[in-house]
Amino acid sequence: MKDLIWSLVERVFPRLASAGLMLLLAAFVTPLIVGLYAWPMVVLTLYYSALDSAIRQVVVPSLASQEGLRLLRRYRNIASIAGSLAIAGILLALLLIFPADLHGQIYAMTPLLLVPVANSFAVKPLGFLQSRNAWAELAKMQLLASGVSLLLSVPALVLTRSLLGASLQVALVEVLFCWMVHRRARALGIEAATKGASSGAGYGREFGHASAYSIVGWLQGQADRLLIGGLSGTAALGSFSFATAIARNPGDAISASTGNVLRVKISVDQGLSAFEVRQRSDQLLMRGLALGMVLVLAIFIGVDAVLRPLLGNEWREPLDAALPAAISILPTIVSWSLSVVLLAVGRLAWGAPIKVIGIALAVPVALAATQSIELASWCVLAREVVILILLLVSCGKAAPLKSFALALASTTAFTIAAVLL
Repeated sequence: MKDLIWSLVERVFPRLASAGLMLLLAAFVTPLIVGLYAWPMVVLTLYYSALDSAIRQVVVPSLASQEGLRLLRRYRNIASIAGSLAIAGILLALLLIFPADLHGQIYAMTPLLLVPVANSFAVKPLGFLQSRNAWAELAKMQLLASGVSLLLSVPALVLTRSLLGASLQVALVEVLFCWMVHRRARALGIEAATKGASSGAGYGREFGHASAYSIVGWLQGQADRLLIGGLSGTAALGSFSFATAIARNPGDAISASTGNVLRVKISVDQGLSAFEVRQRSDQLLMRGLALGMVLVLAIFIGVDAVLRPLLGNEWREPLDAALPAAISILPTIVSWSLSVVLLAVGRLAWGAPIKVIGIALAVPVALAATQSIELASWCVLAREVVILILLLVSCGKAAPLKSFALALASTTAFTIAAVLL
């Protein structure tokens, strides 16, 4: 449980800081401006899914072989350039599409260009620290990076009332965290530890499979935003992004941290049986779901007691949509970790067709958004439950049935509560 808590802290603070900045931003700007910010963030999430998420699957074992270390060097060079070029491309597209009076807001997002560079350069030392179970140290680094980023970005947001504050916060977290993990890894002897790496096989193929799987997952999650932005406009995209930011950002941190810890616990011992994988998965996922239920309850209370009185009527519908978005945290905690289970039992290929189904289900979500953002959010929740069930079946004998039952029961209970509110 201790590793899960520290891993959660390491993942949650950047997301909490971003969600807090989004709330503050909503007090100063309209949904249209938030929608502008959502476009480069869609590209950034593609970078995280296609590259960062995939390399994290193989970074720890890659440290043990020369071929693995070469893979990490190639990844660092390619990912940093490709990610920054992609963000530059979307910013240029926004400048060409939107009128001149919005160009200042678009230029304010240029700090995001630093994010892929800092993130990719942090991969090797981050994996080294994870292999040493330095979860507490990583959490403290993220806490410090998030705190410093808020100290600098909040004044920028208040003074400029623009997207500069939100963009600066995301960039500063990555840059500061990169500097700190490099510093700590050097102190622990990363160079000496990796110098004696064997000449064993690398993990390029596994990285490719994980990347393809993650890209399909990204399409599942971001097809909503792409279609909503295309069918209902940038203002609707801003409303949907706001709802998911305040509800899903902290929840995704729980999902990611649970998957990170589970990956390490399973990869430590090679050749685990399906029963052993299921046992370790259930043990960790039950704890992750307990944290998730506490978070969903806190979001319910925060939306009704704090945000509704604080924000104007312009944000009423996004706040209504935040409740089902928050509930979707619960099935997602389990489904995100099932990719680790599938990889452990050699069934990762089974997950790709299910992700494609998730992409197809983005169409009803987008169509629902033409009627209301809240209806679209309920459709997202329904889709997450369907995907969870399909992924669970794909796991075969390794399926963590206890955590699935708890996820389904808690989702049902919170759904009833949301309808009655």
